[in-house]
Amino acid sequence: MNSFMNLVRAFRKSVDMSRPMDRGQKIKVIVLSVFSVCFIFLPVLLITGLMVKLMTESLMTIGFASFGIQFMFHVICFFSVIFGINVVFSEFYFSNDIEFILPFPLRASQIVGAKFVSVFLMENVMQFLFVISCIVGYGIGARMNFLGWMLSIIGILTLPVLPLAYCGIISILLMAFTRLIKNKDVIQKISVGILFALVVVLVASIGTLQNLDLGEAIGAMAQNDQGFIHVLNLIFPNIPLFVETFTKGNLLALAGYILVNMIAVGMMLLLAELFYFKSVVGLDSAVSSAKQKSMDKILLSARQHSPAYAYFMKELRILIRTPAYLTNCVGINFIWPVFVYAMYKISGNGISLVQLRERYAQNDISLQLIFLLGGIGLAVLLSSLNSICSNAISREGKHFSFMKYIPVSYAVQWNVKVLVGVMFSAFGVLIFYLPACVAAGVPVWQTMLFVILILMGVSFVSYMGIYIDSIQPKLVWDDELGSLRENYNSFFSMAIAIAFVAVVCVGGFFFFRNAGLSIGSVSFVLFMILLMANAVILRITVKSGAKNIMGQEEM
Repeated sequence: MNSFMNLVRAFRKSVDMSRPMDRGQKIKVIVLSVFSVCFIFLPVLLITGLMVKLMTESLMTIGFASFGIQFMFHVICFFSVIFGINVVFSEFYFSNDIEFILPFPLRASQIVGAKFVSVFLMENVMQFLFVISCIVGYGIGARMNFLGWMLSIIGILTLPVLPLAYCGIISILLMAFTRLIKNKDVIQKISVGILFALVVVLVASIGTLQNLDLGEAIGAMAQNDQGFIHVLNLIFPNIPLFVETFTKGNLLALAGYILVNMIAVGMMLLLAELFYFKSVVGLDSAVSSAKQKSMDKILLSARQHSPAYAYFMKELRILIRTPAYLTNCVGINFIWPVFVYAMYKISGNGISLVQLRERYAQNDISLQLIFLLGGIGLAVLLSSLNSICSNAISREGKHFSFMKYIPVSYAVQWNVKVLVGVMFSAFGVLIFYLPACVAAGVPVWQTMLFVILILMGVSFVSYMGIYIDSIQPKLVWDDELGSLRENYNSFFSMAIAIAFVAVVCVGGFFFFRNAGLSIGSVSFVLFMILLMANAVILRITVKSGAKNIMGQEEM
């Protein structure tokens, strides 16, 4: 048991973010953490809990009070499998500690079990919070008794076990009986393919969302117990047992819930004993399996460029050629219209293109503000969501010393990293925003003015993101996805972006709509706000950016 717990602690610490040593930086991290809790975690959890409460109260009238929370738990477990499979594969087979752990006198089940616990703790903090918010929402809506509240604690701590055990079983079986996956690059490419397939399915199904009544849809599924939910209950049998436990105080269901989880984990550990060592030995943990060019060919193909251009191409190639960054940092910039369109379909407030052009031609201030403030808000949120800048220094990882010793100033490196982030973020917004402006008949001068303001918003968030990452970069990671996982800097950046959008864009919409100002005057006010915001963040980065980089320890 001591060996097992030591392994868990070692695996867990290997992916933790470093802690700032400077007192001033510690204070900044604390302030950013509080900001993230207030503007990301609490709003999301409150919305989730409120949604479950409303579903519970609505379905209680037809005798299916627990169906809403059961459906939410299925959604949580489903996404745990989708996003956990990549992490489990990488941690079980391609982490850098494998070659050091294998010579020790440890059983395969000990290694796999410790890695499983490490992944469980690492990947499911947000899931724990979502489960808590769902249970609170149900408990309030259904007026749950004290015993129900006490029994629900068990599921809060253990609900992610079965989805991750599925990921572990799949990974062990695939690695034991196929040689399809030989390095981390293949896993990441498969993940990209799965994500692309999900987006295609989502796009294909959006047409069915017109005038969707979510309450009626959930009610229909609840009454058709042999349909979709019945299949989900077969895939995740822990969920109906857990719901039965705390909604009805059924201790027999609790025993079944515990047994299902134990069987899944036990099967994973048994498969590990049978197949893990033979499948893990000899694997290529390198990121790429491409053939190496000879030094002569490299020298012949080399071209001399300015330091700034060479550094720019280096950043660009890392983002595009690395599947983890291509999916999480670049791809997100181009799939957001799918979700915007889905929200438009669900709302049912259809407006034809002719009506849209007529309203804009009549100087409808509400529509003008939607184009102006909506464009800025979207750009700000997207710039923080893609993590290109809030992950810019963390991406260096063990090559962080490269930043210190190459003959390129910190200012140039800093600005190039920001330029890459601005380029992808702005392109991801403008490639859809400009055609929308043309379709709506927005005058050219307004379109140009709106674009300038959008670029200023992107610039502000990008400089802010890299500054936050310079305070406490995550430099210790096994694979590129590890630089994104549990990198709190992305959350810090997103929290500030959400606060900015809530105050400037959402608050500005209600203020300017009734202020009697023209769209030109509103644009001038926003220009001054964004100018001051950029001036402040530029001053901060010029003053502290290089200092933060020099103060970081080399990995």
